[in-house]
Amino acid sequence: MNAFLAYLSLQLKLDVRDRGTLLNFYLVPLLFFFVVGAVFASVNPLTKTTLAASMSVFAVTMGAVMGFPPPLVKLRETGTMRAFAVNGIPGPAVLAVHALSAFVHLLVVATVIGVAAPLVYHASVPNNPSRYAVVLVVLLFASISIGLAIGVTARSQTFTAMFSMLVFLPSLLLSGVMFPTSMLPKILQWVGYIFPATYVLQSFYGWAYHAPTHMNPGVSLLAATIIGMALLTYALWKYGRNNKMELR
Repeated sequence: MNAFLAYLSLQLKLDVRDRGTLLNFYLVPLLFFFVVGAVFASVNPLTKTTLAASMSVFAVTMGAVMGFPPPLVKLRETGTMRAFAVNGIPGPAVLAVHALSAFVHLLVVATVIGVAAPLVYHASVPNNPSRYAVVLVVLLFASISIGLAIGVTARSQTFTAMFSMLVFLPSLLLSGVMFPTSMLPKILQWVGYIFPATYVLQSFYGWAYHAPTHMNPGVSLLAATIIGMALLTYALWKYGRNNKMELR
């Protein structure tokens, strides 16, 4: 356990020093919040009600889907994962360290957004902060599970960027972060149900803000959790399969 915590502490520091991670975890999400948040708040004052939730979904999704997978692929490309396995360090433990590190960084960003939104844009404070926190944890879990799945599936950095973009853009455009899903054609609304961000945003609205939703908030939260569990299971299975093939 001491070795695990030491590795986690080291990874947190390395993430902060890595320009790519810093860009995707902190700089771009926060810049998006301050710039696009200002646009949303001025163009449509109604968005102030759930601005913190919408911007948190964007920040967490971007960090987990765009910023989290590349380091995992790099570990495999450079042979670091193989070296860990040869020296008896369990691969799942390495994945867990990187996942927890991403969880901490993204939690910090989401907290900054949650605190800054009411102060900067006079956004509404959640009616139920504890439920807001629960939904945020589910968002982090589901999004990081997506990142894990991409990281163990992509064969190179190029494929990683492609897979990440194929997940990130629909998550942003079809979930209701940028505009209400009611404005989308029915077929695109159904496609949006593939992504956890859609369910999490409904849970934020209904559970934390007591706002009207078109889905049951509790069912939405359960759906996002199930998707996260399924992706985590797949990621562990895929890693084990890849590891066996590499050690042959």
